[in-house]
Amino acid sequence: MSDPYRTSVERLSRVSGVRGALVVEVEAGIPVSAELAEDVSGQAVAALAAALYRRSNTASAGAGFGPAHTLHLETAEGHVIMVGAGELMVVVVAEPAAQLGLVRLEANRAAEALA
Repeated sequence: MSDPYRTSVERLSRVSGVRGALVVEVEAGIPVSAELAEDVSGQAVAALAAALYRRSNTASAGAGFGPAHTLHLETAEGHVIMVGAGELMVVVVAEPAAQLGLVRLEANRAAEALA
């Protein structure tokens, strides 16, 4: 039997422009499974993504929008896309020129498979 976490991150990591893919436990902010480029810190990305996701959910609910499903952080160095999957989340680190539509599509598919 295959590991659904591993399958999800391996599939995401094959998308052009993706430098890393993780399944993260939202409350603890720790990676459950990851496939990362050598220069991407899984622990740091997991902690950042979980903190942003938790706080955004709180703020979104407080503003009357309900819980967040997808977050996208854009920086000069690239993108971090976070998609909720229950107690887990799928996190993708992508290069600035990555095809974000395809990255988001695959991240959503991975989240649906894990939820």
